[in-house]
Amino acid sequence: MCRHIGYIGNKEFIDKVILEKKHSLVDMAFQPKEMENAKLNADGFGIGWNSHENGKKFFLYKNYIPIWNDQNLKSLTKNIKTNLMIANVRSATLLTNTGYQNTHPFVFDNLLFSHNGYIENFETSIRSTLLSLLDKKLLSTIKGSTDSELIFLIIINIYKKEKSLLKAIKEAIKILSKVCKAAMLNFLIAEYKDKKYKLYATKTSIKLTSPSLYYQINKNKSIFISSEKLDKKKWVSVKNNSLIECSKNTVKIMEIEKS
Repeated sequence: MCRHIGYIGNKEFIDKVILEKKHSLVDMAFQPKEMENAKLNADGFGIGWNSHENGKKFFLYKNYIPIWNDQNLKSLTKNIKTNLMIANVRSATLLTNTGYQNTHPFVFDNLLFSHNGYIENFETSIRSTLLSLLDKKLLSTIKGSTDSELIFLIIINIYKKEKSLLKAIKEAIKILSKVCKAAMLNFLIAEYKDKKYKLYATKTSIKLTSPSLYYQINKNKSIFISSEKLDKKKWVSVKNNSLIECSKNTVKIMEIEKS
C-alpha cells in the first residue's frame, strides 16, 4: 500500500505541491487518514517530474528511507519547478520488497508510473503469469521484485502495440481482472507524447475495497490528484471503477470496464 499525489498544470515548485500543504505527503507518510491496510508509509518515497527543457525526459528522485528522514528533500524541492509530477510514499506489502529499485515512481521512456495497492498472492501464483505475458525485450528491464513494476510493464507491453496509453490502461485492467483473484489497482501515470503531457489516474479493485482518491482543480486551473485531501479546500471524491484523464486545465472521468 502507498499514498500518492499527481499534479498537472502551471509550472510550480515541487515543495508547493507535496510539502507545503496542511496534509502534505510527509503527513500521509507518518499519519495517513484514510489508509486501512497499514499505519505508516515508511518504506521509501519518490518523486518524478518533467522538464520542458529536456523534452520527453522524466527525472526521478527516490530514497528507500522514510520521507521524513531525508535531509535533502526540502532543498531539492524548493529549487525545481515543473508542470507535471507524481510523488509516492510507500508501505511495502512484503518486507523483502524494499529498497531503491522497488520504490515508486517508475519510469520508462516517455511514461511515469505510481501504484497504490497490491495484488493478493502475487509471489505465489500471479507473478509467473504476468511475466509470461511480457515481450521478451521487456523482461531485461525488470529491476525490482514488486507487483507494481510488473503491472507497469504489462501496461507498457500493450502501449507499444496500441500506441494509446488510455487503451493500454483499460486493457491492462481487464487482463489483471482475469488473472488476479484480488487486487487494489489505483494508478497514476504520466505521459509525454506529441509534445503534450497528460496525467491519468485510476480508482479500481478486484474483490477488495479500492484505496481512497480525490481530485481538485485550483483557481489557476491546475489539477491535483491525491490519495487523501491535501487541504481544507474543495476536493472531489473519485468514484470506484473510475479512470481519469487530465491534460492542462481539463479533467475527463470515464468508467472502467473489467470484461
